[in-house]
Amino acid sequence: MQSLTVKSYAKINLCLRVLNKREDGYHEIFSVMQAIDLHDELTLHQAKKGIVIQCDHPHVPKDHNNLAHQAADLLFEETNLKGGVRIDIKKQIPVSAGLGGGSSNAAFTLKGVNRLFDLKLSSQRLHALASRIGSDVPFFLYSGQAVAKGRGERIVPTELYKDYWLVLVCPNVMISTQRVYQKVKIDLTRDGSVINLNLCDNKDDFFETLRQFDNDLEKVVIGGHTVIGQIKRILESSGAIKSCMSGSGPAVYGVFERKSQAEEVAKKLTPGDWQIFLTRPIAGSSWLIQEESL
Repeated sequence: MQSLTVKSYAKINLCLRVLNKREDGYHEIFSVMQAIDLHDELTLHQAKKGIVIQCDHPHVPKDHNNLAHQAADLLFEETNLKGGVRIDIKKQIPVSAGLGGGSSNAAFTLKGVNRLFDLKLSSQRLHALASRIGSDVPFFLYSGQAVAKGRGERIVPTELYKDYWLVLVCPNVMISTQRVYQKVKIDLTRDGSVINLNLCDNKDDFFETLRQFDNDLEKVVIGGHTVIGQIKRILESSGAIKSCMSGSGPAVYGVFERKSQAEEVAKKLTPGDWQIFLTRPIAGSSWLIQEESL
């Protein structure tokens, strides 16, 4: 096999709670994460030497600052693999939006290089490598639905209802994740144990639980970027079951039960300094087919 092409999916945080500041400088979190079918496309080519990143987005770094580059470099180093790889990235996931685009690229690079060079690394080995690259990277090695704990690297796969649609709105603002975490107010009485996901594989229970979810970073970001609150209000007044910011933003999503309803809202939102995406959750068999096709 000389090359392969894979889809690198985005994610949203259905819930994100910041529990405390850790001794290593990171924050302890509890997050319910859901992969969505919005994706980048990665094409990996075997090369004689080196790691080369090519991307059609001008703001994506092409050196070691790119997480896919870091992932490939780490694999070559850890396995003493000879040769090199060129990674062509076609971007569709907005950059620095709280959707995990870079982390996803890194995870699918790990899986892709593993398959391209027939390394036969176990999922546990890939997870260990992913944890060294970034907190969100391990999530993308799993089934597309999970609870993330620790700084995000402890992944507990789960099964959630996923037959709904999302209107995803990404305003044209830049957010510093580090600064957002520095400003977040931590409620030491909260944790993730009060959230029961055991019955969330059916519609009614899932939507009821979804309404209880929140994102502790949202208030911090809205305080500096009122457009986030504006988008949330538009989505909620348009009938969204839930509207929430993903990660540290600025992307905001609205949950709708029917595609037709989501399409109507997406059209309503079209005018504005933002990007609009109509997307839906992906997990289970669809996600596993993607893994098997690598």
